[in-house]
Amino acid sequence: MKIGIDIGGSHIGVGLVNDMGKVLLKKERDIKKEEKLQQIDTEKLLIETIVKFINEILNETSIQIHDIENIGIASPGTVGSGFIISSSNLGIENFNIVGELEKYYDIPIKIRNDAKCAAIAESEYGALKEYKSAVFLTIGTGIGGAVLWDGKWLEPEKYPGFEVGHMIIDKNGKQCNCGNKGCFETYGSIRALKGMLYEKCNITEFSGKQIREFIENNIEDRVVKEIINEYSDNLAIGIANLINIFEPEVVCLGGSFAYYENIFLDVLTQKIPAYCYNERSIKVVLAENKNDAGIIGAAL
Repeated sequence: MKIGIDIGGSHIGVGLVNDMGKVLLKKERDIKKEEKLQQIDTEKLLIETIVKFINEILNETSIQIHDIENIGIASPGTVGSGFIISSSNLGIENFNIVGELEKYYDIPIKIRNDAKCAAIAESEYGALKEYKSAVFLTIGTGIGGAVLWDGKWLEPEKYPGFEVGHMIIDKNGKQCNCGNKGCFETYGSIRALKGMLYEKCNITEFSGKQIREFIENNIEDRVVKEIINEYSDNLAIGIANLINIFEPEVVCLGGSFAYYENIFLDVLTQKIPAYCYNERSIKVVLAENKNDAGIIGAAL
């Protein structure tokens, strides 16, 4: 048995994972907007929540900590040597999260970028099992990426790399949390989609499920149609840029976006070729493990 921890820009999930890549028990909570506005100690919140969830999982399954092979952490942003080096969406820099957790658990603990973890899960147990080249994107609060090349996940020498969410698609565009303007994730993330709906449809803060239901229930509304068209255009441009560079067999989209199949998958499949250098049919699939991919990949 292994424990996978998936940290998102607005979410924490902890799961017990077996040797077949199945999540047997999961605990999760959102990092609410109000908490961020109150400038909570995010580092303290992460440790307290993770320890609480791990202990609850152990108690509910009657498993002892020494029966756990390892703990894996999937974190957004730049990570390495046990640290979250920088995560703009969490507002964290140089946080030794592995060192803090080692105060509680005397078993191997490792950390890796969340998109890389989710990509590994999909290649082992999901939508990418049959492919040797792929671009994988996690689309949620931000956008992360990983690239499969000739059957191997590309690994830059210094940092995890493939921070595709911070690829600039409009130099005079919206301000990003990273400090630059016009980053891909300011236009193509689920947070960006929510922002458009809040602004143009005069709705208040909704959960992810409520957002999907709102779109589905108002799919013929003129303003909603315009939002879908604009958002999918921005997403298609970013994805096409990556296709032009890596020429993958397939593009796999994960994170909370994986739940939007009925709304965006066909639209994206139609739009992406128009922005590609070699106009052609592009295969786009959604992560089969949905939001559990980060937990599974972290455990692996």
